[in-house]
Amino acid sequence: MAKIRHLAFFADSPEDMAKFYVNAFGFEITGRGKASVWLTDGYLDIALLKRADNMHVHTGLNHFGITLDADEQPGVYERLGKMGHTPFKPPSDRSYVEDYCMDVERNKFDLSTSGVKADKSQKMVFKEPSKV
Repeated sequence: MAKIRHLAFFADSPEDMAKFYVNAFGFEITGRGKASVWLTDGYLDIALLKRADNMHVHTGLNHFGITLDADEQPGVYERLGKMGHTPFKPPSDRSYVEDYCMDVERNKFDLSTSGVKADKSQKMVFKEPSKV
């Protein structure tokens, strides 16, 4: 069954945001990128992404991620396509997500059958978490 597994927020200071959630709620840092921090409460992951452009990009929720069972992916993609919302591949520098799509109000969501997990090719993107 499809499940929402992560939320992504644009932030001016992902590190400060991470400290807030770690200190306030005890969330765990699970990874870091060039300008991002990944947290978890043990169930749902939060990606804190550095806002690149304060003129055109707001802080706050950017997208959410849905993890599909591999056997349900073809049917979900077919239904999305019939509704005029065909999933598409992300830019090549976003190798940690399989596809993404937009809903009827243009809210972006990632689609994955593997969840958001770093692999050997992503060692430069996700580093070992360190204490905040």
